[in-house]
Amino acid sequence: MDVRGRPLHVGIQLQAQRTGWSEFTDALAAVEELGFDSAWTFDHLLPFSGPDGGAAFETLTTLAAMATLTRRVRIGVLVAGVLYRDPATLAKSAALVDHISGGRLEFSLGAAWAQREFDAYGLPFPPLAQRYERLEEALQIVTQLWSRPRTTFEGRHYRLHEAPCEPKPVQSPHPPITLGGSGWGTLRITARYADRWNAQGSPEHCAERAARLQRCCEEVGRDFAEIELSVHPSVSVAATYEQAEEAAARVAAAHGTDLEQQRDRWLIGTPEQVAQQVRAYTDRGFSHFVFGVGHPFDLEPLRLLHQEVLPALQ
Repeated sequence: MDVRGRPLHVGIQLQAQRTGWSEFTDALAAVEELGFDSAWTFDHLLPFSGPDGGAAFETLTTLAAMATLTRRVRIGVLVAGVLYRDPATLAKSAALVDHISGGRLEFSLGAAWAQREFDAYGLPFPPLAQRYERLEEALQIVTQLWSRPRTTFEGRHYRLHEAPCEPKPVQSPHPPITLGGSGWGTLRITARYADRWNAQGSPEHCAERAARLQRCCEEVGRDFAEIELSVHPSVSVAATYEQAEEAAARVAAAHGTDLEQQRDRWLIGTPEQVAQQVRAYTDRGFSHFVFGVGHPFDLEPLRLLHQEVLPALQ
């Protein structure tokens, strides 16, 4: 299936919270063995929902380990938050992960949103307008470090003087850049810098935001067709709708959330029903899917997704 001239891409985000390392790596191995295109982690210091006392894996060490534990799938973070680390450090880390993985890194960045993590660790959490400013400056710095021998940058929030970044990434001109978020600030920055934009929500909501992104592209003189459209739903597939519903409710409860309040971010049903729900996004131009899967990592839905849902879309 081609969407806007692009092949369908299906990845899995293994939400690295309230789990153990062996469970996470077993699920990662299954994602690769089943044939999915990519595997992702998240960027959080605490679980992103529910009580804050459970395990949450540090992001960049997890990503580097994913690079060594896989051979084929592309790997990434959906999405890295700009406030968690300075852009020069992030650029250095990402470039090395691209080397460790043999050029399989998907780079991402967003404005960050989980304020309780910043409050807990005493980290600054500025207003959204400033986070957008930091996001744009960070993207300028990262891309310059990856493409120039040395970078000097004088911004409002970050400063570099004759800074090198070696080694450069394997991928040329650089790893694909995904921006996540649906606010006007993110969309305007996406239009200038991103290869891909990632959204969350119902097909109708995502399509409306994509239309806004197209207007932002027109404002800066960029061809909207250059940007791949990505969506990040959670998924529960089972032999019957009732079983899928029960599984989704169980995962939501394990993460301290209410399924009823998040239905617009879930695909739930039999393989045929989930295929129909995926088509609601592809019909609106979304070709890149990263399905969120939370602990407990039940592999049967992943098997059904790859073996029954995806073939139905061809």
